[in-house]
Amino acid sequence: MVRVNTVTFTSADGLEITADEYIVSDTLPYILLFHEQESSRGEFQTIAQRLCKMDYNCLAVDLRNGGNNNNVSNETAKRCREGKCNRGLGDMEGDMIAAINYIKSKSGSPVILLGCGANGSISLKLANENSSVKAVLALSPGEYFLPGINIQETISDLDKPVFITSSKPEFPFVTQLSSGISEQHLTLFEPQLGEGGRGSSALSAENSDNSEYWLALIFFFKDLI
Repeated sequence: MVRVNTVTFTSADGLEITADEYIVSDTLPYILLFHEQESSRGEFQTIAQRLCKMDYNCLAVDLRNGGNNNNVSNETAKRCREGKCNRGLGDMEGDMIAAINYIKSKSGSPVILLGCGANGSISLKLANENSSVKAVLALSPGEYFLPGINIQETISDLDKPVFITSSKPEFPFVTQLSSGISEQHLTLFEPQLGEGGRGSSALSAENSDNSEYWLALIFFFKDLI
């Protein structure tokens, strides 16, 4: 039985952040779920439930660079618009760090980050910098922050378990992005059954070949135990 609760906590600049907790057991570790740009925590409604069946709790976070998804409004982005708050890279990082700290206050276990698109790129950066992160999964990450920051260079010394995937057309780009990460830490998955999907859509029902992505995830999580 998965308990779903909507919670709030505060980012570094005082913005209130909304998130959905999917809790299987208080003793299980957490996966933090960060949606694509212009999306919301609703992006993970089905995905979170499936991750819970793999013995993880989940926290699906509304980040300030969001919109709506699955008829779920991004409450954090709404507050940000109303308050005319900043939406730069550092501000998004602040939201994610606040989520990490929120879970850290609830659980003694390191967290796993799962991010999509630009927020997947930030997840990779944070995994390299934050000792509370055990592993990171990035779905369709890219160089969204040039010339200000080069993600490929930033994550070249990432020495934690990393899972990166994308649609087939994007795969050469994510391969280049992750080229500096040691093979012993990197799982790079290319879809074989079709074109695959971008971001979290790769794991959703809209991708008829989502099973190959899930199988790759199962093997990745198995090695984390």
